[in-house]
Amino acid sequence: MSGSPESIGRYRIEGVLGRGAMGVIYRAHDPEIDRRVAIKLIRADLLDGKERAEYLERFRREAQAAGRCSHPNIVAVYDFAMHGGNPFLAMEFVDGISLGQAYERGTNFTVTDAIALMQQILGALGAAHATGVVHRDIKPANILLASGNFVKVTDFGISRVGGAGLTQAGALIGTPSYMSPEQCRGEVVDGRSDLFSAGVVFYEMLAGQRPFPGRSFEEVWHRLMHEAPADITTLNAGVSAALKRVVGRALAKTADARFASAAEMAAALTAAAGEGVVDEATVIRPMPAPVSGSAFDAAVVSTIERTLTQYVGPIAHVLVQSAIRRVDSIEALSASLAGSITRAGERELFIAEVNRQFGGGVTQQRPAVAAVRQLEISAAERARVQTELTRYIGPVANVLVQREMAKAESVADLWDRLARRIEREDERRAFLGKRGLCGRP
Repeated sequence: MSGSPESIGRYRIEGVLGRGAMGVIYRAHDPEIDRRVAIKLIRADLLDGKERAEYLERFRREAQAAGRCSHPNIVAVYDFAMHGGNPFLAMEFVDGISLGQAYERGTNFTVTDAIALMQQILGALGAAHATGVVHRDIKPANILLASGNFVKVTDFGISRVGGAGLTQAGALIGTPSYMSPEQCRGEVVDGRSDLFSAGVVFYEMLAGQRPFPGRSFEEVWHRLMHEAPADITTLNAGVSAALKRVVGRALAKTADARFASAAEMAAALTAAAGEGVVDEATVIRPMPAPVSGSAFDAAVVSTIERTLTQYVGPIAHVLVQSAIRRVDSIEALSASLAGSITRAGERELFIAEVNRQFGGGVTQQRPAVAAVRQLEISAAERARVQTELTRYIGPVANVLVQREMAKAESVADLWDRLARRIEREDERRAFLGKRGLCGRP
C-alpha cells in the first residue's frame, strides 16, 4: 500500500487527499453513477488478532452510524466494502478545506460568519443525535468548508452508536483540546458532550484562540476541568453579551448545565444574533427587522427563508437576514442566497423555485403567493423515504423529496416518482421494495 492503487472496488483512484497513521483518503471517481467521491481506506493490516477484529467491527459501526445520518451538513456515506483485506468507505467528495486548514492559512471569521458556521454545525449534530449517534470528535479538522462557507461535518469514525458496545465507559477517545470534561474522565457521553466541543470550536472562531490552551495534555486537562476560559468579550469587542452567554452555557463544566440539545443551542444562538449583529469592521449594530417600507416585507422573507431551508438547513435564517440588508429586489436576493448552496444543480433549483413563487425579478410590492400544495405525509414516512433515497443518490435526496411532494398524488406515487431518479434498475427495485404497505404490490 506504499503507492496509490489504480482502483479500490469499482472506484477509480484520481489522487490522494490526505494521509494518517491508520490510512489514506483518496479522491476517486465512481463510474457507475459518474460522480467524484472520497475513499477512506484504513490500514487494518497493521493490526492482528483480536485487535484487528475489534477494529474492523468498529469501522463497520462507523459506516452504519454515518449512513444513518442524513443531513445537508453531514458528509454522506455511499458505500462500505473491503479492499485487499482492508475496509474502506466511499463518501461524498467535498471540494473545500477544513476549518483547521483555514486557520493555518490565516483566515479570520467575523462574528456573523462564526454564527453562520456554528448554526450549520449544530444542524448536523442535531440530525446525528436524533439517530442516536454522538460524534465524539468535533474539532476544526472534522469541519469542512465548501464554497460560500457551507459546512460539512465529517469523520464519524469514533462516534458512539447507542447500544453498540464498542465504545464503553473508560475509553478515552477524542482530541484533548476539544473534549468535554466527562469525556476526559472516560465516562459515557451523550449529545451534550458534542455541544461542549462545538462550544470550543465556536469560542476559537470568535476569539482566535482556544478556551483551554496548553502545551501538554495535563495542562489542557487541568484548565478544562478546573478553570474558566478567558472572557471572550475582552478578546473580541464585537461579541455581544447575549452571545457571550451562549458560549458560556455551551462550555459549562457539567452536562446538565449545558443546552439540552443542538436545536436548543441553535435557537439561543439565533436569539443572540437578533440582539446584535457584527459587520466586517466588528462594529455592533442592531439587525433591522423586515418591516413595511424596507426592501422586503415579512411574508416575502418568510417564504424565501422556508425555501432556502430545504437546501442549507437552519442556517437559512441567518443567511436571509444578512442578505436582505444588501439587496433591493427578489431577483438579486435569490442570486445572493443561491451562492450559499454547494451544488450547482441545487442552486438552479432554488432560483427557479423563488422565480416560480414570485414571478422572478420583482420587488417586495408583489404579494407573496400561496404556498405550494404539499402531499400530506407523516414526518416519519418522509424521513424514511428520504433516508432510503439518499442511499442511492446522496444528499440531494432531500431536495428531490421536497420537489416531488408538490406533484405526487399519493405516498405510493411519491415513491414511484423518486425511483425514476435512480439510474440503475436493480437499485430502483431495491428502493421501491422499501416502501412496504405504502406502495403498490
